[in-house]
Amino acid sequence: MRKISLLFIIYLIPFCPTEAQRLWTLDECMDYAIEHNMEMRHLHNEQKRREIKAQASKDARLPRINGDIGGYVGTLHHKSDGTPIIGRYDTSTNRFDANVSLLNMGLTGVVPLYTGNRLSSQIKADKYSLLAAKEDVRSAEKDLRIQVAAAYLQVLYNKGEEKIAKERLEVSRLLLTRARSLFDKGKRPESDVAEASAMVSRDEALLTAAEGDFTLSKLDLKQLLNMPDSIEFDVCNPTDSIDIIQIHSDDYYTQTSPHHPTVQSAHYGILQAEQGVKIARSGYHPTFSLFGELGTNWISLDTEVSRSGQVPLLIPWGPLGSLNYNLSGEFDWKRKNFLFGVVGLKLSIPIFDAFETKARIRTAKINLEDAKLAHDNALLRIQKDISQAWQGAVTARKRYEAEIKAEESSALAYRYVLKRYDAGMATLFDLSQSRQQWFTASENALRMKYEFLIRKKILDIETQFVTMDVK
Repeated sequence: MRKISLLFIIYLIPFCPTEAQRLWTLDECMDYAIEHNMEMRHLHNEQKRREIKAQASKDARLPRINGDIGGYVGTLHHKSDGTPIIGRYDTSTNRFDANVSLLNMGLTGVVPLYTGNRLSSQIKADKYSLLAAKEDVRSAEKDLRIQVAAAYLQVLYNKGEEKIAKERLEVSRLLLTRARSLFDKGKRPESDVAEASAMVSRDEALLTAAEGDFTLSKLDLKQLLNMPDSIEFDVCNPTDSIDIIQIHSDDYYTQTSPHHPTVQSAHYGILQAEQGVKIARSGYHPTFSLFGELGTNWISLDTEVSRSGQVPLLIPWGPLGSLNYNLSGEFDWKRKNFLFGVVGLKLSIPIFDAFETKARIRTAKINLEDAKLAHDNALLRIQKDISQAWQGAVTARKRYEAEIKAEESSALAYRYVLKRYDAGMATLFDLSQSRQQWFTASENALRMKYEFLIRKKILDIETQFVTMDVK
């Protein structure tokens, strides 16, 4: 009994509705593609990298603090007059030998006070770079939506082609039945039956090709969405009738082009390049900074004689001073530990850098010129694309209306030829030609319908991704 129940459940599984078998709308496909597309992920990562860089530019104003530890071990030799020397002094009388070890630990810090506006310009440049990255993400999202819309409507078009192919095959089969009936009654020759049978075979091949195109178009859409092969899905037909879809004037679309994401990204590129010129010019300005150090020194002298002298002490900023000592022969090890602190100002004035700053300024100016050219090119390209899409949508709308009338006229003409064929006043070839004109008009009307829809969708997406807040 348990096996029978298990087999029954397994049998019912294919008939159970699943989420993967539902119909997908165009907006759902767009959202899925934006979330799973690899290129979009790369662009989001690039935006995060620029966010980190922009924050790092702001943090450059903060002090830089390092911890240092170091020391040395050596031997001190003094002449009889107390003057320190390097090396060994071999005089047997009044010679002073001492082993010295020094260990220092401390903190050093630098605070930039003035950098020739380099830091402020770098902060602004990275800010504009981040804004450009955000616009690049929006532009890529817009392009991806257009690609998905085109692939989605291609699926709908191929689905419509498959439907027309099925209708054409059904008409061919009806003609074959009619030809056989008329042949049996002796009203038509047997060649009509053979020709009608060949017509059915051709239409079956066309239906097979249409089904293959429909399947391949769905596969292309799934690959564009980066959807797993295990998910089987179909698309929804547009809910709005093409008769009620309105097209705005050309001015409505072209006036939004200055605020298009692509144009906005190029605009921020100009602002970034302007700051790049200021950054390059900062090489001519002096820099002013505050530095300081806080640390401790631990020194040990090993000697067996009594002697007085000095040990020089150095820090990264220069000589700190000398350590005076007065040793007696009562102790073999003499140690001293003390703290020290240093605070100062540093002014660096550029005098000659082998024309490096001049070369950077010239390069930055060329980059600024290229950024302006890229902005003008982007503006012209967007205006051209939108204007062409608008004109193409208007033309497709008019052609669709004309093809609908042609389809209706061809269908009516086919019915008249069919009546003439039944009356023996027309041949099967005439009927086949009329039938072909009818379905050709249907295919043309279907093609113009989806060409209009894709161009209208491009216009809607282009104007949807527009920001009016230009900084």
